[in-house]
Amino acid sequence: MTITESAVTKRIRRKLKTTSYVLRKAKGKRQQVDCGHYYVIDADLNALLWRHVNIEAYARELGVLRAHQVVAE
Repeated sequence: MTITESAVTKRIRRKLKTTSYVLRKAKGKRQQVDCGHYYVIDADLNALLWRHVNIEAYARELGVLRAHQVVAE
């Protein structure tokens, strides 16, 4: 079963809502080169935690994407 990229990002954001972590999408070429298409920040510390986040792998790690589901590209 394929899940859209926007649906997966919404699932991740809902899961992270109880923490201080925030999933962000790069806006612009320069930011995309520096941080990747998606990146995770800690809002409390105002710090970049992970760059170049693979949202499919991250969603599986968080438990919001099941084994039979894949992200549509």
